[in-house]
Amino acid sequence: MWAGTILMMACCVAADAAVELPPQLVIGTTPYGDAVGVRDYPGNAQVLDASTIAEAQASGLNELLSRSLSGVYAVDAAGNPFQSDIYYRGYSTSPLLGLPQGLAVFQDGVRVNEAFGDTVNWDLLPQAAVQRLELVPGSNPLFGLNALGGAVSLRTRNGFDDPGGEFELGLGSNQRLSLSLTHGTSSDNTALFLAAESFDENGWREHSESAVRQVFARVSTRFDEGSLDATLTVADNRLRGNGAVPEALVAAEGRDAVFTHPDQTSPQMLFLNLFGRHALGAEWTLDAGSYYRRNRIDTFNGDGTEFSACEDPTLSDPDGDAYLCEEDDEAVVETPAGEPVVADGDNSSATRNSSRTTTDGYGAHLSFGTQRRFGESRHALSLGAGYGGGYTHFASDSELARLTDTRGTVGSEQYVAESRVRLRARNDNVGVWIADGIRFGERWGVQLGMRWNRTHIVLSDRGPDDDLDGDHIFHRINLLAGGHYRPGGGWTVFGSLSEGSRAPTPVELSCANPDAPCKLPNGFVDDPPLDAVVTRTAEFGARFDRARLRGSISLFAADSDDDILFITDGTLSNEGYFDNVGKTRRVGIEWALRAQLSEHVEATLDYTWLRASFRERFLVNTPNHPLRDAADDEEPAAATGAVERGDRLPLTPSQLLRAELAWRGARWRLAAEVLARGDMIFRGDEANVDDQRVPGFALFNLRGQWQFTPRWTALAGLSNVFDTDYASFGVYGEADEVLGEDYEDARRFIGPGAPRQYSLGVRLAF
Repeated sequence: MWAGTILMMACCVAADAAVELPPQLVIGTTPYGDAVGVRDYPGNAQVLDASTIAEAQASGLNELLSRSLSGVYAVDAAGNPFQSDIYYRGYSTSPLLGLPQGLAVFQDGVRVNEAFGDTVNWDLLPQAAVQRLELVPGSNPLFGLNALGGAVSLRTRNGFDDPGGEFELGLGSNQRLSLSLTHGTSSDNTALFLAAESFDENGWREHSESAVRQVFARVSTRFDEGSLDATLTVADNRLRGNGAVPEALVAAEGRDAVFTHPDQTSPQMLFLNLFGRHALGAEWTLDAGSYYRRNRIDTFNGDGTEFSACEDPTLSDPDGDAYLCEEDDEAVVETPAGEPVVADGDNSSATRNSSRTTTDGYGAHLSFGTQRRFGESRHALSLGAGYGGGYTHFASDSELARLTDTRGTVGSEQYVAESRVRLRARNDNVGVWIADGIRFGERWGVQLGMRWNRTHIVLSDRGPDDDLDGDHIFHRINLLAGGHYRPGGGWTVFGSLSEGSRAPTPVELSCANPDAPCKLPNGFVDDPPLDAVVTRTAEFGARFDRARLRGSISLFAADSDDDILFITDGTLSNEGYFDNVGKTRRVGIEWALRAQLSEHVEATLDYTWLRASFRERFLVNTPNHPLRDAADDEEPAAATGAVERGDRLPLTPSQLLRAELAWRGARWRLAAEVLARGDMIFRGDEANVDDQRVPGFALFNLRGQWQFTPRWTALAGLSNVFDTDYASFGVYGEADEVLGEDYEDARRFIGPGAPRQYSLGVRLAF
């Protein structure tokens, strides 16, 4: 309530000020370039331009999103600066399999959610090449699949608008070294823009080094009737993020400890995109594009094991040596050749899980637009169609191993037949849409839209049997209606009703059986089909633009039918299954305030209240829940599996706060920032019966820059100034099989947050 009071007081202070609107920002109403002014968009749209992105000094786009946009926050499940999960209005997108992907991400009109799991690899998106970042709220159907909570659209730089070059060198904590080079040049009608980035660090946690390499190029041509652009993005990265760690281990060894290691992800990507615009006479324009995107992601994960020597003496080889068995002697572990594995010290204390996901993505779109007047109304009409396909080869194996003294793993060269997966998946997504932006004079406006989606997913099992074969088709028409009204005095009132949908992904369809939980990213089994998710969003609010004050308030409510969640179920924290859990609801309020306090001082305040909850009763398995049965410590209490209507969704805080106070001079800028959030439910506690939560926290950050010559600028940053000990993620797991009996009750795992870190840099403009 105090944030609302501040906003209302600020409004009253500015009531008598002369109206002086800032430069008009625009936002895309579709991924392909159709635009409308942010003031006229019927939702709390947000835009970051190139100068704001540069001032943020973020290491990656995921950090930029969580620090710069209202209602957005990061959950660090992996422990790597490029692999955090991004949440907005209770919907998530992540580079890791296991989260329901509720946000769509675009680069120059191409959806970059991966075909196999709709995941988003933030390290593959070239931050130095981004000219503008747009966040479109709600389930806008014009952005296609996954735009349940919103859509993030990246527009890249070109040589016409960004001439000249910049070189940036950065140093920081944990032996961080970053390099960035950009250059734009143009002639009369042709331009070239190049960007290259390199990032290396050892990581603040043990065994957590990373290396990121990105190259971007854009060739642009302008002619009387339109434009044509071709972009190339290449990336070759090595990321280590060793995941959640038991709370008890953090208490014993410090927050830089890791549970098991290594956990490495190595993406390699080639992305070609061709797009253009052409005028068809005086009234119509044609937008068209096509792309090819090849991405290979190799993963390697050292983990604990669920295998041990068989206790039944009959399960032994002729020499009397016990075979290796699954838990409780359920089955003898066999190699892919069908041979039973004899248990020994080299294969019974760990596993090494590896996978390779190779996806060839391709697609094209074609849309027509026109500006017409009918009577007193002006129409911005667009209609089009698009296709996006992906062909994925997925292979995974589990190698038996032993743990080292540092909880690393040493392989035995013996592989588990049951865990071997060879899967091919094909995605075909077709969309047809029509949209109309109608203006009635200078005050009224209406946005209407409709999109039909059809998704066809074919699974082909290339392993020892055909358990994963499947053929699934999903289709739906989604609608959008919204509008705005400007009563005067810099105010705009807006509202919208929209619906969006997403189809289950190949990884969800192949891991959806409660009776046979999977261990991501491998271990898929034959499963029942899942239903598509449909989200309906209502949003109403107001914004104002004054001489020294800008602000907004937005109220939203989103209901998702047949929501898909990953239910943790197994001895390991990444073991479980995907399931439709019925209806979920996210409701909230977003406040935003921007004030120019004086010639040199500006302030920002963003506050979000969010309530994300289940709206139907259902049962889940909770083998690792810390609340145990009073009569049997080996079993969780019955209440842990009974999810009731109104229970909060895990990992969704009820409050978010972002505040910044900045001092700006002719050649310098210094900013103090606060990021705060409330507590969260542990993943695995869908029933909300655990008294312990992932605690809320507040972080203080400082950033500054000083242009000490016309060409040279010094940069500095200090994050987590007070070295706050916090966690941004929580999940249940079983620690004693790795750490021993002293950790028998250590079932709460957390993603510890980074300690105090510094960064220094220098930027040269040429």
